[in-house]
Amino acid sequence: MEHNDLIKLRDKYHDYRRLMDVRAVQTENSDDMIVAGTPVIFDKPYLLFEFFGKKVYEIISRESFANTDYRDVPLKYNHGDGKGTPARTTSKTEKGRLTISVLPDRVEMRANLLPTSGGKDLFMEVQAGTVAQMSWAFIEDREKEEILETEDSITFTVKEVLRVFDVSAVDFGANEETSIYARRRGDLDERFRQLDEQKRAFYAQRIKILNQI
Repeated sequence: MEHNDLIKLRDKYHDYRRLMDVRAVQTENSDDMIVAGTPVIFDKPYLLFEFFGKKVYEIISRESFANTDYRDVPLKYNHGDGKGTPARTTSKTEKGRLTISVLPDRVEMRANLLPTSGGKDLFMEVQAGTVAQMSWAFIEDREKEEILETEDSITFTVKEVLRVFDVSAVDFGANEETSIYARRRGDLDERFRQLDEQKRAFYAQRIKILNQI
C-alpha cells in the first residue's frame, strides 16, 4: 500500500486504544531515560463500554500482528508534537530508539528517550506519575473483523492490524470523541438501526398478509 493511501486511512480511522500503564525503567546507565509499557495482551477481552445494557468488549487476536507495519513509529505525548519526538523505531542511535516487540502472548514497547527538553520532561512526568497511561494509534482490516453477540455482550475481535502510526504517553485514556469508542458506538448504532428496519419490514409484511385474508 502506498504511503499516501496509508495517510488517508490513518486520517479516516485513527483509532486510539488505551495501553497498560507506562513506567520508568531503572538502568545501570544513569544517563538513560527509559520508559516501557505493554500495548497489547493477545486474546484477552477488555471492556470498552456498555451499550443499551450490553457490555461491549474488544479482543486483539494473537494472529493480528503477523503482517503489521510498525517499521516507522514515533513516540508522542498525547498523540501530538508539543514535546517533539523523543523516540522512534527508525532512530539511528540507541538514545531516541523506540523498540516494539511482538511476543507470543503480548506486544511490548520500550523507549530510550532523547535527552531533549521534551524527552526529559516526559521522563520526569512518567517518573512522578503525572503521566501514567499510554495509547496507540493504528488501523485494522475491518473486513476480517469478527463480531460475536450474546444475550448480554457484544465482542469485536481484531484479526489483522495493518499499520501502527504512533505510540503515545497520555494524561488520560483515549478520547471518546475521536477514538475507537466513538466508532464502535457508531457500528452498534448502525446494527440497531438495521434491526429496526428489519422489524418494520417484518410487521409491514404481516399487515399486508392480514389485509389479503
